[in-house]
Formats: sequence, structure tokens, C-alpha cells
Amino acid sequence: MDTPELTRKILDRREEPTDPLRIVQAGHPALRRRAVTARAKLEPALLLELVEAMTITMRAAPGVGLAAPQIGLPVSLYVVEDRVTDEPDEEAEDDLLERRGLPLRALLDPRVELLGGERVYAWEGCLSVSGWQSIVPRARRVRLRGSELLPDGSVQEVDEEHTGWTARILQHETDHLAGTLCHDLMVPRSFIDAGYAVHYADLSEAVRRLGLRGEVAELGPGEVIAR
Repeated sequence: MDTPELTRKILDRREEPTDPLRIVQAGHPALRRRAVTARAKLEPALLLELVEAMTITMRAAPGVGLAAPQIGLPVSLYVVEDRVTDEPDEEAEDDLLERRGLPLRALLDPRVELLGGERVYAWEGCLSVSGWQSIVPRARRVRLRGSELLPDGSVQEVDEEHTGWTARILQHETDHLAGTLCHDLMVPRSFIDAGYAVHYADLSEAVRRLGLRGEVAELGPGEVIAR
């Protein structure tokens, strides 16, 4: 089955165009394949329909990103959006992880270059490994290059730098296009049921209770950045 035919099949599984798509889980082969170029395989009208369906799915999950392999389609495309909440108990963590709002974007054939030597340790989950989290080190700064699909179907090239939580989102989603799940990169022994994460908001507690070793164990209480 060629890529346009598979895309059409995935989209047509929905009863209504406003229904979310099925998010595949770890073990599905699409999550381990290297994605093929999106622009060369799919016509603009089909790309727009796909992006709309993926956006609905991401928001319904809910999540801050969704890559095409997560719906069983190994093409180099993802949508991202972070609607930062204003809940007081999340402000300190958001500030620590440099979390800022990220408007909805659809990125085609993106490439991420890691910048600098700073690594940020944080809990990370994946919609394709539902219910689980682990501590994943990520570069604090990245350079994003690729193409952005605009709402009118036109495409513009992007070459940008991002920091903090947005940089983490971009690294996570770009990894999906190479067949990598975030838990492949985790600190050993940090894989937990998501319900326990509240007990380890301070990573020093995770180090102590889970017996973590390595660089993460050298961070002080309240610290997340290793230099």
C-alpha cells in the first residue's frame, strides 16, 4: 500500500471528520520505522486534511505534540501545540523547565540540531506508551530546520532556535520520525506508572527512592539542568 492510500485509509476509519484518530501503542511497527518525506509523498489537500485530523487527535488525547507515526503513518510530519495552564501549583515547575506557550504548528520533514552542552532532566510521557513516564535528559537549546505547513496550504521554510520546554517537545516529536521513543533515552530505573510521578516532582526524591545513578544523581534539590 502506497503512502497516499494508507493515509486515506487511516483518515477514513473515523465515523465523522471531527472524531480523533486511533493512536497506536508501542509495538506497532510504524513507531520503529524511519519516516519518509511528507512533501514528496502527499498532495497539499491531503496534507491539510491529515494535519486537521492529527490536531483533533492531539487535543483530545490530550498532548502537546503528535507525530504521524503515532497514528500508524510513517511520514515525516508532526503537529505541536502547548496551551500553558495558569494553575498556581504548576507555575514553579513551568518556570524551572522554561515552559512557554507554543502556538499550533504543523512541521514537515523537520530536523533538530542540539545546541550547547546543557542538559535538562525532566519527566516525560508519550501518547504511544500510555500511562507511563520516565526521566529523559534533553538538550536545553535546539535549532529547528524544516518546513511549516500553513493553514492555507502553502509551505514556508523555518530555521529557528528554541529553548526549554519547547525544545523538549521538538526533540521528542522529531525522535518519533527516526523510530525512537522517549523511553529509549530514559535514565535507567526511572520508568514508572504515571500515577507515581507526583511523588517525584523533585528529581532528588526520584534519585533517593528509585536508586538512580549517574549525572541525574549529581543534581541538587530543585535542580534540573546539568552543564
